[in-house]
Amino acid sequence: MKRRKVIYFCLVAILFIAHPQRFFAKEMKEIVVLNSYHIGFKWSSDIDEAIGEYFKNDESVRIYNEFMDSKRFQSNEYFDALKATYLKKFEDRHIDGIICVDNKAFEFFIESGSDIWGDIPAVFCGVNNIEQYTHLVDSTRHAIVHEKIDISGTIQLISQMQSNIKEIIAISDQTLSGKIFLEQFIEALEPFSDRISYRSIDATDPEQLKEHLQHINKNNTAIYLLSLYTNRNGVANEMIHESQYFFNDLNIPIYSNWDFLIPNCIVGGKILKGADQGKLSSYLMEKLLNNENTPLFTSPNQYNIFDYQKLKTYHFQIPDSIDNYQIVNKPQNFIAEFKHELIFLLIILLTLLFVITLLISDMIKRKKIELDLIKSEKRLELAVDGASEGLWDIDYFTHETYFNDRFASLLGYSSIDEMNLSDKNWISNIHSEDLFHLREAYQQHKVGNSDTFRTQARLRKKNGQYSWFSILGKITEYSNNTPNRITGVIQNIDQQKNSEYELRLAKDKAEESDRLKSSFLANMSHEIRTPMNAILGFTDLLLDSEITKEEQFEYLKLVKKSGENLLTLINDIIDISKIESGQLKINYQITDLHTTLIDLQSVGSSLIKTLNKSIQLRILVTDINVPFYIKTDRIRLYQIMLNLISNAVKFTETGFIDISYSSLDSKTLHISVKDTGPGISENDQKIIFDRFRQIDESTIKKHGGTGLGLSITKSLTELMNGSITVTNRPQKGAEFIVSLPCLVSKTVALAEE
Repeated sequence: MKRRKVIYFCLVAILFIAHPQRFFAKEMKEIVVLNSYHIGFKWSSDIDEAIGEYFKNDESVRIYNEFMDSKRFQSNEYFDALKATYLKKFEDRHIDGIICVDNKAFEFFIESGSDIWGDIPAVFCGVNNIEQYTHLVDSTRHAIVHEKIDISGTIQLISQMQSNIKEIIAISDQTLSGKIFLEQFIEALEPFSDRISYRSIDATDPEQLKEHLQHINKNNTAIYLLSLYTNRNGVANEMIHESQYFFNDLNIPIYSNWDFLIPNCIVGGKILKGADQGKLSSYLMEKLLNNENTPLFTSPNQYNIFDYQKLKTYHFQIPDSIDNYQIVNKPQNFIAEFKHELIFLLIILLTLLFVITLLISDMIKRKKIELDLIKSEKRLELAVDGASEGLWDIDYFTHETYFNDRFASLLGYSSIDEMNLSDKNWISNIHSEDLFHLREAYQQHKVGNSDTFRTQARLRKKNGQYSWFSILGKITEYSNNTPNRITGVIQNIDQQKNSEYELRLAKDKAEESDRLKSSFLANMSHEIRTPMNAILGFTDLLLDSEITKEEQFEYLKLVKKSGENLLTLINDIIDISKIESGQLKINYQITDLHTTLIDLQSVGSSLIKTLNKSIQLRILVTDINVPFYIKTDRIRLYQIMLNLISNAVKFTETGFIDISYSSLDSKTLHISVKDTGPGISENDQKIIFDRFRQIDESTIKKHGGTGLGLSITKSLTELMNGSITVTNRPQKGAEFIVSLPCLVSKTVALAEE
């Protein structure tokens, strides 16, 4: 017995683990939706769909739809038979709630509902005359979705849309709803009776309705469609179908309150939606089933809705006084408008394409193979051409070689035929110094030490010159572990090699610049210490009271000279700092070139005398005392010339230093400083203008200086948009020529222009 209990417990546990929802599922609820009308009736269908959508995710609720078909059958005998049918149908079913759709279902439930389904919760949806039955409604078990259409609001909307309206024609029928709506219309029109009249037309008789519509005065008139259910051709036709029959060719604006008449029937109105009633009814039924309080009367929302096409037909503009409205039936784009036609056409085209494909499939397959081969070759050719690579292929077994046109063009040939290459002579185009590296790279690839054959070598071009190429290849075929075929590409790398060379030059220059700066700093420390030591030493001697006046005078001259040398060093350093930082400015002014040259001659002669040199400083200018005006920076021009004259004096032992100038036009001045010194070799000419550079160390020891003079001179000349060149005369001296753009004139007025 105990074993059975354990087995039973285990089975229950397994079922609980596999399907826990069965142990905690909600109690099943069954709801009947009782429709007044027949299946397919648009209004009822919208309500039923909304109810089904509301409960679709609730597995504990089942919905049953019943249709009373009261449009066609309205006799007491029919409803008695219907009651008997439902009694039989639901005698063994427990129904938890019912939703009655429209008036007839509500009346049927009030009279017979408790006999058929018992005392169950009920929601009465879309009831118009509920006020007559409130004494029969239990607020604890019932809820009402009141279908009260906004007739007054729609009349107000008509008067706003058609400000000149004179008459509204109300169309209704003899159904219960139709009678109620007509009464509400007459009551709602009362406030507008002073300017709007009305006429009602009974839609019960189709022929009589058609006759009335043909004789309506269309000016300043509108139709209010309240209800339209006829028995045309012996069949109970609903409103949505009858409106197309009666009003399709009627050129009078029509208004109504039912959403299924939009689009293509009415202009618009205060629209009531069946889906809203269904959703609200579902919500109220859910509350009742959960024993929650609900309001007895609830009305769904109504909307100002207009049909775009009808507004366009009657040239109506929606006035500003109407807000919160919707416009439907707007024109769609071409694809949306003809979506079904396009889909149908696409299906036909796809079918035809499929048939054609089947008929010519063999031919297409063969053609595709050919095209794929051509495309593959073309793609490879484009890739190789795009990469500027030359393709090569060598077959050791058949001795066949292949080189593409790009290979030939890279070596300067017009075609491969012009190159006349073979598997025997192609290696003769390799530079002899690169053959070892090429063979080594091939051997490493051959024995499997590298996946590819890769190297760099110089290849001889058609013009006999060599260019650097990257060579990449791979052995593609073997026979008994012996390579039979190798394929690869070449690519010109001259630019890469040049870049590498320039990088090496830049590196060497940077290292040289660093060395020169270090040398410069060492030289500066020496150059600054020398005059400073002289100044301090002679100052100490001057403080000795026992020296004579003659000695005192000589010492002061030496202190002055040392101070001037120190000032020159400091000025050079300051000038080069200003030039490098871009703070040195050029100030143009009118100056007399001859006066400047005379001043320079005086300073240069003094320097020659100081150095005890037997050289002449000559100015080769006629009429030196006649002014010659130029517009330039006089101070910087003076500095440039003084640097050149000082250098000439420093390096010239005997002979002369000549200063001259020329002007081929009135905008450019050429000034020459020529000496009879040792001259400057071609190699030295490349470095004399570099900062911190002098020709050799002996120059520094013999003449001193910072090595900045000519560098400053060149920088100043370039700041003045000019240039400086040097011409060497071996063992005869050197000539520096400064070319400056400046206004040249013999009068001040012309120079100022």
